[in-house]
Amino acid sequence: MRSDRRREIEAQMAAEKRENRRKGGNAFCRFISIIYTLLAAGFMAMLGYFDVLPGKYYWTAVGVLTFISLFIVPVMFSRHGKKGRKIVATVIAFLLIGVFGVGTYYMIDTVDFLGEITEVKEVTEDYHVVVKAEELYETVDEITGQTLGTYMVSDLTYSEAKAILQQEVNVQYAYEETIGAAFEKLYADEYKAIFISAAAYEGLKTEDPELETKTKVLHTVKIKIETEDQTHAADVTAEAFNVYISGIDIEGNISTVSRSDVNMVATINPVTNEVLLTAIPRDYYVTLPSKSAKDKLTHSGLYGVQESIGAVEDFMGVDINYYVRVNYTTVVKLVDAMGGIEVDSPHAFTTSGMGSLNGHTFVKGINKLDGRAALAFCRERKSFANGDMQRNENQQLVMEGIIRKAVSSTTLLTKYTSILEAVQSNMETNMTMEEMSSLIKMQLDGMPSWNIQKQSIKGANGYDLCYALGFKAAIVEQNPVENAKATDNIIKVMTGEVEIGENDGTEENQQN
Repeated sequence: MRSDRRREIEAQMAAEKRENRRKGGNAFCRFISIIYTLLAAGFMAMLGYFDVLPGKYYWTAVGVLTFISLFIVPVMFSRHGKKGRKIVATVIAFLLIGVFGVGTYYMIDTVDFLGEITEVKEVTEDYHVVVKAEELYETVDEITGQTLGTYMVSDLTYSEAKAILQQEVNVQYAYEETIGAAFEKLYADEYKAIFISAAAYEGLKTEDPELETKTKVLHTVKIKIETEDQTHAADVTAEAFNVYISGIDIEGNISTVSRSDVNMVATINPVTNEVLLTAIPRDYYVTLPSKSAKDKLTHSGLYGVQESIGAVEDFMGVDINYYVRVNYTTVVKLVDAMGGIEVDSPHAFTTSGMGSLNGHTFVKGINKLDGRAALAFCRERKSFANGDMQRNENQQLVMEGIIRKAVSSTTLLTKYTSILEAVQSNMETNMTMEEMSSLIKMQLDGMPSWNIQKQSIKGANGYDLCYALGFKAAIVEQNPVENAKATDNIIKVMTGEVEIGENDGTEENQQN
């Protein structure tokens, strides 16, 4: 009797444990179903709000998710559903919660990326107090009472900078006809310091590689420049537009003002899926709009990207709709994030650049390049008889390789976040978040093939006065015929007349 009673009690206790486990399992499933429902609704709302997917993909995702949810949520929420079905539904819910997490990360990453690269950066025009490298001055206060050498130029910003320096320290100015004369007297100790524009100092580095070892910058006066946006927005998915691409000659922070070593206009027709890359010589002799003076195009970058845009629009006669500003770091990180690119080199050569850019060997034909090799490839000029002209064409080849890799479905799907992280702090554009999202959606929508053509503007070597330098230097003289041909080809692409042909100075390459 007692053993029967004991068995009965044990059976009752076992039944109670099973019931408690079942209730606990039900409560857990119901909790997960609530979490899942909230996350699913939030995810789809975010996807719609951020507007990063083409409509057909968005509504397909909504439909599939709704269908799955109508199966798993009632099963998980039910108190009396079969255990096996609850387990399957819960596993699916956990998998989809993971998808929501990854998708949300992608969306937030994309929005952060678009927000950072489209942020309007402050433009300043800088002026340096320069002393000899061996001077023991540590602060600008130590030159109080000195007479600083400067050069004669009618420039309101320069005058403002000189006035600001005099407010900071008690100095006087002695005027020289040229910057070169000011430096000669600095080296001869006739001046303990000179005051010149950062643009002039940076430009002089190309003329005198030892300048940085012979001198040092003691102090900098920054003048904020109120620049008017020269560009004109376009409907980027329905009409052709031009993008000025400026590659500045430094590594690190993209907000740094520096020379524009790479100057290219990308003409993009989203209706015909045509791209025309127009390379402009870095030393092309142009008019600086804000200075009403002549200088090399590369020096225009020292006064901000809008100065370069104004100069390009002036001699080409086309409207620039947007700009993209990159530097050496952008190229290296972007190419590496993509897993490398391929370029079809017309020449075999070995680079002679400084540091890590030296000693890269390239074959005639297809070359697989990582980031540093890509930078070395597009920077080399001493290996070629036509110097900068071949460098322009090599830069186009690297740009073409980047475009080819970027628009492939494999790269978009597998390297997406890596690419965003690589260029987020190393790229600047005035294209809005909405415009960039529209372009991304257009590419994802149909994965169209792009026909990429290239042309290079050429000019004759010359020697003339450069505003930023304050003296004559080597330039590339403008060729009106070359300018006209280049502009004609741009208009052909913009209007849909895509058959430009070899006689127009372009090379064609089908992008799949």
